[in-house]
Amino acid sequence: MDDHRFTNLAVYYVANAGKHYEKVNSLINENNIDVVVNSNLLAAYVAAKAVGNRANIVFDLCDHFPSSAAGYYFNVQSLLGKIAMLSLEKLLKKNLGHAHHVVTPSHELCRYVETIGFEGPVSLMPNGVDDFFLERKFNSEGERIREQYGLGDSLVIGYLGSIEFWLHMSPLLSAIKQLKRKYDIKLLIVGSRLRTNATNEIRRQLRSLRIEERVVWPDRFVSYHDVPFWISAMDICTIPFNCSHPTAYYSAPIKLLEYLALEKPVFSTPVPEVLAVAKNCVSSVLTADDYRKEIRSYIKDPTDYLRKGKEGKLIAERYTWTRIAKEYGELLRRLERNPRNIGEKSETPRFVGSAF
Repeated sequence: MDDHRFTNLAVYYVANAGKHYEKVNSLINENNIDVVVNSNLLAAYVAAKAVGNRANIVFDLCDHFPSSAAGYYFNVQSLLGKIAMLSLEKLLKKNLGHAHHVVTPSHELCRYVETIGFEGPVSLMPNGVDDFFLERKFNSEGERIREQYGLGDSLVIGYLGSIEFWLHMSPLLSAIKQLKRKYDIKLLIVGSRLRTNATNEIRRQLRSLRIEERVVWPDRFVSYHDVPFWISAMDICTIPFNCSHPTAYYSAPIKLLEYLALEKPVFSTPVPEVLAVAKNCVSSVLTADDYRKEIRSYIKDPTDYLRKGKEGKLIAERYTWTRIAKEYGELLRRLERNPRNIGEKSETPRFVGSAF
């Protein structure tokens, strides 16, 4: 499908825009397609132009595209970052102008779509967890990882995911520095960078705080099949997102449901969707004092945290990808079943909601 390959995604999308247009156009012509699911920014705009009025378009806003795209190149709090975000938001609005229906994984993104002027129906289609996370325990695999990396009987606080600009790990790292004199604590980081140098900043903080010996960090991504093994090696799981960054604020972290599926206590910064989904099963933290207080409380008596973990699994069971795929499929079939509306904007209510 591509004529040109580049490591810089912005250059890649621009260079291949013509080829992408031709491919989408031919797919529509050859397959009598009724509904197109669109996403991204420039690629979505090109696809929408190719589709024209020949099919209904569902726009899948899976994260806050303006900030996530700009954040790979600029600090979004800087002047250049703000200009980039405003420019990308204008492109997003153009994409929404071609859409007949929008789906998003978070309540805040649903509200955001409305605030930037989309007047069509919006559906909440949450992120989920794979069924196999819920099918059995992974204790033996977790124990092997603890043994392999010398974690032993330490209290293992873990983070699994991308190491990128939307994280704010400083308070957690500071808490570990303050507690390490008294408690046997290890931090297990599973993941690496996507495109920025965020890993270098974390390593700088580890050196500055002199806690490198307390951190196990393979600095690589693991296969999705192995994710529950690594989570099982953790005693406490964290979501240390920077909620002042739009990418984090509007997010619906998949790791929340993966942690809960394995009945793990979760410490999270106050990401709105985390609180909307599992407020009673998550310990909300923001500062180093918050982390320190919760970690000490867990060490003193983990009973309440373990109870929250068990209750969290019941939440995860409602958010399986199997169920979400069924909901998504039903939405697409509803759009397909009324061919008279192909190319016309829907009259359905603005916020459709979901069964979750």
